[in-house]
Amino acid sequence: MARPPLPLGTPGAITTKEESAGVWVARCRFRDHDGVTRRLWKQGPSKTAARGALHQTIQDRQRGSGGGSTLTPASRFKDAAELYLAKVDRKREDSTHALYAYHLGRTVLPALGALHLRECTVARLDAFLEALGPRYAPSTRRTLRSIVSGVLQVGVLHEALPTNPVRELDRIEQPRGQAKKKPRGLTIDERQALLDWFDQTSDDDRVRRLQRVARAAELPELVRFSLGTGLRIGEALAVRRLDVNLDGVPVRAQDGPMRVPVVTIAGNVTWVKGKGLVRHDGKSEAALRVIPLPQFTADLLRERLAQPGEDRWPLFPAAARDGRITYRWPSNVRRTLRSVREEVGLGWMTPHTWRRTYATILDDEMTLTDRMKADLMGQADFLKNTYVSRGELHAGAAVLIDAALAG
Repeated sequence: MARPPLPLGTPGAITTKEESAGVWVARCRFRDHDGVTRRLWKQGPSKTAARGALHQTIQDRQRGSGGGSTLTPASRFKDAAELYLAKVDRKREDSTHALYAYHLGRTVLPALGALHLRECTVARLDAFLEALGPRYAPSTRRTLRSIVSGVLQVGVLHEALPTNPVRELDRIEQPRGQAKKKPRGLTIDERQALLDWFDQTSDDDRVRRLQRVARAAELPELVRFSLGTGLRIGEALAVRRLDVNLDGVPVRAQDGPMRVPVVTIAGNVTWVKGKGLVRHDGKSEAALRVIPLPQFTADLLRERLAQPGEDRWPLFPAAARDGRITYRWPSNVRRTLRSVREEVGLGWMTPHTWRRTYATILDDEMTLTDRMKADLMGQADFLKNTYVSRGELHAGAAVLIDAALAG
């Protein structure tokens, strides 16, 4: 029976022999990545030196084989992580690269970085992710799992791993007994209370000072714009004057042709370590979209665009230290909101609450399909469980039941 071939990129048994006085030779067979088995040998002044020289030759050959592959089963996880981050930097947005680099440096590499790729077993990875349970929410642990999977997939592509062990792990679920946080938007009464607080002037000096802070940050206009468009805070702050078309695009309606004012969403602003505030073109094709403007939002923008300004300026501009017009920081909007939301009894509200409110209003509209709603939200699918608020009191239900059952 023929002897089975060596696995690609691996040596056979190493033999050593003293060829002459003080000259030792170590030999082995080595199967290169082209499938050809070759004989390797190295000599040295001792048995140990000869074997060490041959081991170094084997390692160099493993690194240099396989079409430029730089990873082997003996490579460290941190080496694969470096290649993975370089790939993310080439193919993804700066914000994604910054997030992955942050999680790698803070959580993943301290635990896995020194492991050889061949040591990244299913059991070790499962223990690592399980240990994250008390520290991180399930959504963050899923992100960390995705990063680990991406790193090890680089090892698979370099033929340093036969398969990606992350694929064998169980899904990360919500812990038993721990209720998933329900999405919450603003009810009709909450929306009205918030907008009234912005528009009115309080007799209390402290409240009046907070109202001035909110108006200086253009929070009343930004809230109305966000409620009317459902934009993420970074998208809302990235909208430029030239992205707004108040003359409208022609559409065919039941009453005949009409023009609908729209805003084109063609970017996002986010903070990136080492670069500051960066405007990018969106993370996916779904993020690039055109949104019809309700009348109250169109009126707001018409008044704003009547003020002097260049087309390329942001719709909600900020002034840089040198006087240039630039984009507002999302973190500054969140900070201002935190300082005023308690006064309206909405201590839980964030800018994303306005997006959930928009999604909830869309979900209640039966004439729109989920595909239409996803397009408006800039998503691949309409994520009801993530965005649609539940739990409002639907008083009209009592009227319907009474009409159906009353004798």
